[in-house]
Amino acid sequence: MPPGPSNQIAIIGAGVVGLTTALELRARQTPVAIYAPRSGRSPASRIAPALFTPYSMPDGDRFERWTTRSLAKLTELAWEHGDHSGIHIGELREYFYKPAAHYPWLDRVLAIRPLPGTPSPCIAATTSTRPHMDMLRYMPWLEARASESGVEFVDRRVESFDDLFALGHKTIINCAGLGARELAQDPLLKPMHGQVIHIPNDIGLEYSLHDDAPGGLVAYIFRFRDRLVLGGTFDSGREDDRTDPPALDGIIDRCRNLLRIDGHPRWRDLAQIRIRSLAGVRPTRGMGDVYEHTRVERIDLPGGRAIVQNYGHGRAGASLSWGTAAEAADQALGSPGDP
Repeated sequence: MPPGPSNQIAIIGAGVVGLTTALELRARQTPVAIYAPRSGRSPASRIAPALFTPYSMPDGDRFERWTTRSLAKLTELAWEHGDHSGIHIGELREYFYKPAAHYPWLDRVLAIRPLPGTPSPCIAATTSTRPHMDMLRYMPWLEARASESGVEFVDRRVESFDDLFALGHKTIINCAGLGARELAQDPLLKPMHGQVIHIPNDIGLEYSLHDDAPGGLVAYIFRFRDRLVLGGTFDSGREDDRTDPPALDGIIDRCRNLLRIDGHPRWRDLAQIRIRSLAGVRPTRGMGDVYEHTRVERIDLPGGRAIVQNYGHGRAGASLSWGTAAEAADQALGSPGDP
């Protein structure tokens, strides 16, 4: 039977979660159509400074499963496709000013180990090697892989699930990110505005850096092949795509301080030149301090129809997307998985 709405699974959203879910389904020889408008706001994953940094969520078993699955897949892509995919494996040094949540299985999976000589005022410092995803290259590569595998892209904004059921689709996977707030009528979804700066690596930095936000403002310097990405900000409830000069200056100040703490001799020279500044809106889901209460859930409807919700990844979309994609694909094909 040729592909058509009656035997295609419809995916809403062409961000990193939608694309990886489509590829998981195509790996199972399932026809797929992705519905997403080509105009309007770009998914946050297209500008994200993506390094493999999974954030904990309430369901520890699923968090572990999604993390290990995604890490294995991203590592595989880095070794098999390298520069073509925009993924490489590199060192991350993390500095902690306060006690951090500890997951022994995650320490083992990522081979996290202490850095000697923790600098004051930090209480701990670690190093590990992790996938770095250059989203300016990784997202177009995922799109090309999806197209080559037979995924149909439909330039359309979906206002309701009934729009796609009316076209004849029987199963829909909702990967709409922040758009799932209206589609799924989910009040737990909230926008979180973030800003980053791209600069040349003219200081010879050979690894990435991250801290745990002393004073509530995180600093990170992620090293990619042709640039460094500095961040970041985390503004709850803000839903625009604008950057702010004071916020950008604050990012640079914090990143220089992080580089100084690390002991890099050229910390003062960081970000003398800026390539570009970008802002986007993360689709966070949760309550209180939980921003990654990711929802992967199948809902069965009359007439053999079904909706699989796959959204709410917050800061961990690129990190956990392959893990949630595999579970969403299983659920769409009739394996209910976890509730």
